[in-house]
Amino acid sequence: MATNPSRYLASLFIALALGLCASNSAQSQVRTPINNPTFKLQGLDGRVSDLADLRGNVVLVSFGATWCAPCSTELRALQDLLNEYRDKPVKFFWVSIERPEQVTNATLRRYAKERKVTFPVLRDSSQAVFLQFSTRVRLPMIVLLGKDGRVDAPVQFGMRTPAEAYKADLRARLDKLLAARNESDQ
Repeated sequence: MATNPSRYLASLFIALALGLCASNSAQSQVRTPINNPTFKLQGLDGRVSDLADLRGNVVLVSFGATWCAPCSTELRALQDLLNEYRDKPVKFFWVSIERPEQVTNATLRRYAKERKVTFPVLRDSSQAVFLQFSTRVRLPMIVLLGKDGRVDAPVQFGMRTPAEAYKADLRARLDKLLAARNESDQ
């Protein structure tokens, strides 16, 4: 029986895409050598987000791509967390590492709207910011920064399931960073 080439290519593409995404069932972490990262990235709304302007806030940056299945699940979890931390000095960002010729701004807007993302969606088309934290594309990737702009290691790859456990892990890290902020302000 002959193999359908289109079906084979589609299966190969899906396998490659899933291979690039971190495992949905296990969470791997690495420590980052960058302690004071920098970035200025443009959002889909045209605004430029400059990390230097965010000092005094805890910052959560999620790097992802529209082809990454765990990224969609993670965005829903992050939106839940954003709602919990809305009145606290925590800023959330989702950064697409895809180039404009791969995914247009209109497609990214639709992707974010379908997932009900209300925090800024930024582009890192050259992956220059992403590469400050990882030499390999493994998505989703979460970077947390304290109020001083320093990375709260480790950088986190993948999304632990179930989503409630993942949110509990991030909540604990965010609360720790917020508590450190309150202690230093006194």
